[in-house]
Amino acid sequence: MDSASNAPSGISIVIPNYNGEQLLRDNLPSIFAAVEQWQGPSEIIIVDDCSSDGSCSVIRESFPAAKLLVNATNSGFSKTCNAGMAIAKFPILFCINTDVKVEANLFTLLVPHFDDPELFAVSPRVLVEREGKNQGAVIAAYRGGAIKGGFIGMNENLPARENLYAIGACAAYDTLKLRALGGYSEIYSPFLFEDVDISYRAWKRGWKSMYEPATTVWHYSNATINKDKRKLRYNHMIYFRNRFIFHWINLSDPSIVIWNILNTLLRLMFSFFLFKFYLYKAFFEAMKQWKNIQALRRTERPHRKCGDAEILRRTSLK
Repeated sequence: MDSASNAPSGISIVIPNYNGEQLLRDNLPSIFAAVEQWQGPSEIIIVDDCSSDGSCSVIRESFPAAKLLVNATNSGFSKTCNAGMAIAKFPILFCINTDVKVEANLFTLLVPHFDDPELFAVSPRVLVEREGKNQGAVIAAYRGGAIKGGFIGMNENLPARENLYAIGACAAYDTLKLRALGGYSEIYSPFLFEDVDISYRAWKRGWKSMYEPATTVWHYSNATINKDKRKLRYNHMIYFRNRFIFHWINLSDPSIVIWNILNTLLRLMFSFFLFKFYLYKAFFEAMKQWKNIQALRRTERPHRKCGDAEILRRTSLK
């Protein structure tokens, strides 16, 4: 933590990679172009999660200015990002996936937001053309006992505003606040919900996330995730397991906690009749983490300044 606090103003860019050889060739030049336009102190840290392709050779040969870390074992998104975040030396930290291409003004337009001492994270427009969505603007909703983030259409116009969370595909964080939160929680490994969780825990501490529409990145969503049917079923189970974990760690308003418990019981009851057996697998996998969940709740409890209802009020569409 001290390295970031003592560093001059600058940005650290952390890029997790797994078998992204072609994605690196396609998208990393745009990040270097954005660094060149910004012209401030910077570093690019690429953390390779035991790729079996030529990713490391591409980085060493084509992008020698980047610092390359290689995990000893395949570790998943949270641990891979945390490895890069741990050595970041600048007070603003960008986490960017290999399947993201950025506009040259990205850093120039997002960095000034950190003049606000209450800011934790800021997101640009994150366009997913094949889905027609803008993942940068995340609108809060509360339905079925669960907090949900919804994306707007990529052609919808929304001004700069407070955001439920900063999507991990391209987010800028206050490095010291991120480290105070312990980085991405590895309870969500191998992937999904770690970005939702850290922004929500920041909100609980009174630190906000923002959406900035003046700059754009393009996210070639899920390009790094295997798409065979067994893997898709596994991903579906992981999503619901991590959604259970997220709510059990973070909900604190009594009425919202009770409603979440009741809706979870009802969902589990009706899932049997609807043959949604993956939900039981997700629930019991989440229950295996119960001791860790309670430990995380105890860690966060003394820092809570903002309740669930207040977060929902500030980040929903008024």
